[in-house]
Amino acid sequence: MKIKRNATRRLAPRSTGEPAPDFLQIGLLTALLGLAAVPLLFYMKAPVAGYIALVLLARVAVLFRPALTPGRWPLVALAFLGMGVVLAAYRELAGQDAGTALLLTMMVLKTLEIRAMRDLRVSLLLFGFLLVVAFLFNQSPLFAVYLGALLLGSFALLADLSAVRRDAGRQAWIKRLRAAGRRAVVLSGQAVPLAALLFVLFPRLDSPLWSLGLERDRAQTGVSDSLELGNFSELVRVGAVAFHAYFDQPLPVEPSELYWRGPVLWQTDGRGWEPGPKELMTDLPADIESLGEELDYAIVMEATEQRWIFALDLPLAAPADAQLTRDARLVAREPLQELKRFELRSALKYRSLALTSPERELALELPERMITPRMRLLVGAWQEQGGGARAILTRALAHIRREPFRYTLRPPPLGSNPVDDFLFETRAGYCEHYASSFALLMRLAGIPARLVVGYLGAERNPLGGHYLVRQSDAHAWVEVWLEDSGWTRVDPTAAVAPERVDNDAELADLGGTAPLRFRMSRDSGLGRLAHSLRLLVDAGNAGWNNWVVNFSSTRQQRLLEALGFEHLGTYGLVLGLASGGAVLMALLHGLLARRRWPADPVERSFARLCQRLARVGLARKPGEGPRDYLQRVAVARPDLAQGLNVWLKLYLPMRFGRAENGSARDALILRERRMNIRRKV
Repeated sequence: MKIKRNATRRLAPRSTGEPAPDFLQIGLLTALLGLAAVPLLFYMKAPVAGYIALVLLARVAVLFRPALTPGRWPLVALAFLGMGVVLAAYRELAGQDAGTALLLTMMVLKTLEIRAMRDLRVSLLLFGFLLVVAFLFNQSPLFAVYLGALLLGSFALLADLSAVRRDAGRQAWIKRLRAAGRRAVVLSGQAVPLAALLFVLFPRLDSPLWSLGLERDRAQTGVSDSLELGNFSELVRVGAVAFHAYFDQPLPVEPSELYWRGPVLWQTDGRGWEPGPKELMTDLPADIESLGEELDYAIVMEATEQRWIFALDLPLAAPADAQLTRDARLVAREPLQELKRFELRSALKYRSLALTSPERELALELPERMITPRMRLLVGAWQEQGGGARAILTRALAHIRREPFRYTLRPPPLGSNPVDDFLFETRAGYCEHYASSFALLMRLAGIPARLVVGYLGAERNPLGGHYLVRQSDAHAWVEVWLEDSGWTRVDPTAAVAPERVDNDAELADLGGTAPLRFRMSRDSGLGRLAHSLRLLVDAGNAGWNNWVVNFSSTRQQRLLEALGFEHLGTYGLVLGLASGGAVLMALLHGLLARRRWPADPVERSFARLCQRLARVGLARKPGEGPRDYLQRVAVARPDLAQGLNVWLKLYLPMRFGRAENGSARDALILRERRMNIRRKV
């Protein structure tokens, strides 16, 4: 029995003078923590997620069965067990993933030892930090709204903790939740203007804090720096956003004619293509000549964990944190681990005559084992007709138009020599089939050729004024080197006759491994509505990314310039922040001062009494408590002393006690209203 008494003593609430947290408060904290943990569990390793889920279930069980509350040493054992699970899963305790897993594990364990208000307040502070950490994993606007709702719930819990009366019972809990919710909404509304001012004016870092440590398995890879036949046909089924583009001037061409240049592939074994050697990572030659209007624009790329940046063909310069290579690739200094904006300039028409001897050899290299006699006969027939490289190009494109080549996302399977099978057997494929085969034929004809992968086209979003490029716009084309114009873009896929383009990519095969996806034609009313909704969502996401997620110091400076504060430095920002904050606080104080009556009926009765006494020249002094105030009034007005003393005896227990008596409250309000307060003659 002695051991049982000691265990009970260890679990007793700490003596702090405050009441212990009740069922409603602990239950609300558990619900908030569970809702915050659910999306995070999907980013965690299975053992850690399972352990956290089990502890949360144990917390729910203890909530309904307090006798199951574990003692101190079981909690210590659970803490070490949780730390071991995290360490075994991640091989570390630091870093974004492991650190978040450890934080969430310790937080759910902390809820099992809540015995006093101090424990609950500490858990709420940690909960606020957890919401910030959760934003590292997902910065979408919908997830931000979700986290905002949880933050509002935590404010409501704080409001309930500060309330004096905590009645029990279902009806009382509903009233408490409503009152706490109203107070949380009011306080949040008051804080939003100041928070917005801080967000806009506070000096910013070059990169947002949530860009730290994006894990590779959460990045959206998209276009790869290698090409295997069939890769693009899988990628094109993905409707996810690749990037957004913003132009400072009207486009000189149709959006469907925009070629977004990515990795450049030089080496091939006849089945796939790879980038060239590291020597090509030197800077772009200076002999590039722009032959038309140059475009200034910006792109906002999604996180890819890759280094290439997609620019309009051909980029003329690299941003500060990127390099423009010898083969006109834009390569970032570091992998793109967060949403990132790049300011670019390109020329849609250009000429570059630079071609070194090693580059020529690389661009003419052939996989001899994959070159078949009928490929040689086809190219030989083009060469026999004479006319040079341009004439051979023309005949090759005419061959694609004339022969029954088909464009399809589901080509027939190819054999051990995919290029030969495509050219002479199946004649059906997607852009990588045409580009790969065409480049080999050009090399066989003695024309230097290389592959470029990227995206073709863009869709203008009229709601946001930007252009949208999706993963389904992934494309591959060929560049050949000509004596008079240098590297020249050739798109063999565009040579396919329109009547031989298979548009059935909108549906997956019935009975296949991919799920059936229903698509609506944009010509129908429902299809137009669905498309408009998609554009609306995209415009919202783009605006959120531009003005919140990607709101860098550069964007801040541009916004200030647009507002006429272009000469503000760091000190100017701090001064403006202080001034704006003071103005907002003054306005807020004025609005609050105009609020006449508190929501609580007991407080409302006291406010009315103070107002009536102020009218007869007995105003309450700043900081004066109810007892001192009414006793001072009783001395000044003996005729009111009896009524004020009776009212005060009713008021103090209800205002500063732990429970409210309904009949006493009614008596208090009635006595205040019947009190005859007039100016003394």
